[in-house]
Order: sequence, then structure tokens, then C-alpha cells
Amino acid sequence: MINTPITLQELRRKIYVTAKAEKKKRFWGLYVHVCKLETLYEAYKMAKGNNGAPGIDGVTFEAIEAAGV
Repeated sequence: MINTPITLQELRRKIYVTAKAEKKKRFWGLYVHVCKLETLYEAYKMAKGNNGAPGIDGVTFEAIEAAGV
């Protein structure tokens, strides 16, 4: 059986539902999911689509794209 990749929206929803249902739940494996290239790319597309501002480091979308997404 082949598992299809989870979308960013599905991941966010699962985390939200679990956190609300299980108040004492700790998300020890969350880092693995957040750092997946697919997740980072989707987050990048969402931020760019929303005209996101540079973060605390001041790096703009143009700088990221110049260095290679």
C-alpha cells in the first residue's frame, strides 16, 4: 500500500484537532513534519501568496529566490 503525502492543510488540521482534544499531549515528533521539504515549500508558497513580510532576519522573498528557493 502506498501512502499519499499529507497536505500542509491536513497536517495543520490534525495538529489542531489533537491539541484541542488532548490538552496534555506533547508533540515530540513535530519537528520532522515541519522540516519536510514539501511542507517548507508549501509554507513558502502560502507566505508569498499572502504578500508576507520579511521575518525577524529581514530576508525578503527576492533574496531567497536569488539564493535559490
